[in-house]
Amino acid sequence: MKKTGLLILSALALFFYAGNLNAQVIDEEESTEELDQFYERAVTRKAKKPFEYPYVRDADVIWSRAVWRVVDFREKMNQVFYYPVEEDQGRINMFTMIDKAASAGTIKIYEDDEFKTEIPDWNEFKKKIGTTRTEEIITVDLDGMESVHDSTIYIAMNPMDVKTLRIKERWFVDKQRSVRDVRIVGLALIYFVQRDDEAPQPMPLGWIRFNDPEVRYLLANTEVFNPQNDAERRSYDDIFQKRMFTSYVIKESERFNRSISDYLTGMDALYESDRVEEDLLNVEQDMWEY
Repeated sequence: MKKTGLLILSALALFFYAGNLNAQVIDEEESTEELDQFYERAVTRKAKKPFEYPYVRDADVIWSRAVWRVVDFREKMNQVFYYPVEEDQGRINMFTMIDKAASAGTIKIYEDDEFKTEIPDWNEFKKKIGTTRTEEIITVDLDGMESVHDSTIYIAMNPMDVKTLRIKERWFVDKQRSVRDVRIVGLALIYFVQRDDEAPQPMPLGWIRFNDPEVRYLLANTEVFNPQNDAERRSYDDIFQKRMFTSYVIKESERFNRSISDYLTGMDALYESDRVEEDLLNVEQDMWEY
């Protein structure tokens, strides 16, 4: 009887030991992201708070202007928005970040930069962006007779063709703080659609209101690659707040509501873009003239 009891106790002990060992293996598998580190990060999983803007009263804004600009992902400084192509060590490109959040319904996407009409279903919206092509299909019947008919093939959008970002921002002068400042109003990823033999045409993938709490939280807690230092963990919020990107102006608020490309082309359009940038800088300098 005593031997039977000892055998049962031994079996139970072996069972719990195996369970604990299995749990340890699972925990080790879950933490594989840190296996290539020689130290343990203390705040790896701690959520970051977005940058808090200084409060601005409407009565203190004595000058304001809306500006639209383009960030080209093909430029070296802007490649943090485009790479990595696939998720790598917690870092994802901007399209993947927006796509995941919009598919899960975490953020709202609007049809235009006035943010009046929301796109109800992001996945259906992406399907409409896809293109089609017609191919000849040869079929053989039971008698061995061949027949040729056209078939329409659907081609889903290629995330690699999202190559630019459009930003709407508002520059203003705050007399209370005596500064010229800027706030990003909205963002729009631009997809280049290839139809037939025509040149790729830019198409905005909806507009995201930058100051929505869900959007700010998403940007602050999505990491980007830092080409200078792996130990400095940067987020998309850091990139936008510190303006660590290059861009060019395509439109400013004016009485005709035109883009620069509507009235100038080529080098003249680039000169006009530089003129708008220079005017924004001169506003602050003119504040201190007597």
